[in-house]
Amino acid sequence: MKLESDKNERVKDKEQTLVIEAKKHMERYIKEGYQSIEQIDFSSEYDIDPTGGVEVTGYLNNDRNKKFSGIYDPTNKKIGVAVVDAEEK
Repeated sequence: MKLESDKNERVKDKEQTLVIEAKKHMERYIKEGYQSIEQIDFSSEYDIDPTGGVEVTGYLNNDRNKKFSGIYDPTNKKIGVAVVDAEEK
């Protein structure tokens, strides 16, 4: 079953690449659009929806009550939908 194992490895590698890309875009989205952002911490959990959107979540400025969530659209290379507990610029 080495072929199946190799396929699973490639899928996981592709997922991890997408998640890293989603986190980079989400970080830029937050820093460019919101005030007083000193630190962005991402959850290790993520979700990839059937259309390929990657949801990432986390919290801001070392305050677990200041949460954010965003869905990255890899086709258009942008954050499509986001909720951020911070004041907009």
